[in-house]
Amino acid sequence: MNAPKKSWVQTLFTQNPMMAEVTRFRKRFLSFRGSSVAVNGGIGIVLVCYALFAIICVYYRGDIPPILLIGGFMVLMFFAIPLMLHASIAGERERRSWDMLLVAPITHGQIIVGKFMGAFAGLAMAFGLFLIPVLIDATFMTKVQLDDILLASIVVFAQGASLIAMTILISARVRRPLIALGVTIAIVLLYFFFLPAFSNAFNSFTGSFINSLLSPIDVMSRIGMEHAYDYGSSGERFSAASMDRMTLVIGHLIFQLIVTATMLAWATKTLIFADNEVKFIPKSKTNARSKKPA
Repeated sequence: MNAPKKSWVQTLFTQNPMMAEVTRFRKRFLSFRGSSVAVNGGIGIVLVCYALFAIICVYYRGDIPPILLIGGFMVLMFFAIPLMLHASIAGERERRSWDMLLVAPITHGQIIVGKFMGAFAGLAMAFGLFLIPVLIDATFMTKVQLDDILLASIVVFAQGASLIAMTILISARVRRPLIALGVTIAIVLLYFFFLPAFSNAFNSFTGSFINSLLSPIDVMSRIGMEHAYDYGSSGERFSAASMDRMTLVIGHLIFQLIVTATMLAWATKTLIFADNEVKFIPKSKTNARSKKPA
């Protein structure tokens, strides 16, 4: 008898052998056991910084806006994710363990989803620990805004998911981890810092709406404001993107989920891109014929 066909949920999630990447990621970056000296040293520095951060939040409880703290975590995330994931695929090739993955009875989709879920679980654990001092600070404020903290957390997870997917995609399309790191950091600087500054030059409703979809920093700043207003070219005053904070976050979340799914699908389709040395822009047949030896 033929075995029953698995659904895509079973194939990619519940019965995916690559879900072991969650445990592997935790042991590599969130545990002192089984890690290199450099990683252990980095974990130690992070723990010291976390202890100082917790002390500051408790000492100045009620004085520091929680959204400002979450925004700081998000900016750190922009650089931490590329630093930790740039070798997710390219590093496997460099260590020669990539050939074992390719001949294993797993699909390309399972490899990509496993890498993604391992990193996303690590992000969830790190952000959960980060939120403890933030919530302590928020409970001592005169106006506790837990709904704002929830909305800001959704923005962090949505942007973190798309950044993880982008880093995996770039790592899957190059041979060397350092190249993947350089390209990812360049995109982060361009997308998260220079692009919002450029779009803000267009003081219009459309520019404000586009920023609400593309820029997590812009969305985070609006969450922290009771009333965000902007001025159009004719001088009229209108609410930023004419949307409340919930609508802004939902729109940003949907857009980032679409970007995440697109990048993961793209990475799956071109997973052996670097192995085959396929060019981003293939040569035309005319040029290929002209280069053939006579």
